Amino acid sequence: MKLFRLSIAILLSVWGLAGMGDVKADNGSAANGVNVEKSEQKKVRLYTQTGAPVDVAIIDADGNVLYKGVIAKSKQGTTSFNLNSLPDGQYYLTASNDTYWMSQGLTIKGNTLNVDDRNLQQITQPTLTAYEKNKFVVNLSAKNVEEANVAIYDAQNVLVQTDSFKGAVRRFDLSGLPDGAYTFIVGPNQKQFSSRIDIKH
Repeated sequence: MKLFRLSIAILLSVWGLAGMGDVKADNGSAANGVNVEKSEQKKVRLYTQTGAPVDVAIIDADGNVLYKGVIAKSKQGTTSFNLNSLPDGQYYLTASNDTYWMSQGLTIKGNTLNVDDRNLQQITQPTLTAYEKNKFVVNLSAKNVEEANVAIYDAQNVLVQTDSFKGAVRRFDLSGLPDGAYTFIVGPNQKQFSSRIDIKH
């Protein structure tokens, strides 16, 4: 265990979050202007072009956060991560901001890193639109995300309805609620987005 902790300490000491120019990644997985690609034996590059800060984390299979940082808006481009100190296993590189969340699975085996598009999860900020008076539809664009949760809170932050849905579209009839402002919190456990609506009778 001490050796593993030492490896993590070495890993964190050699990581650098520095933009390396606006070189577009040409393989790997892409989501909302974010791309992950293998660059060398046990190194990956994260390409960002979102025009907003990006929260980045590397997480192991047990959910332990090995690295957490922010790529500033001014640093968009390519950021490299050296994973040479990590032992064989499954890891996740996540990137998110207010408009999207993505998690790319990374497998290290036999001193080789694999980035597989089948291990990519992504979700974009849902859209919330009225289709009739006090009736709303949530559209959720996602890839490899099996289930999302919906929680609706009133202006006093009291939970008034909760639900989950599979797929991309879910309708809500809120005509039985009193007038006021309500907040929808939508997304999987890893990332929630909020949208506000008003109910008027």
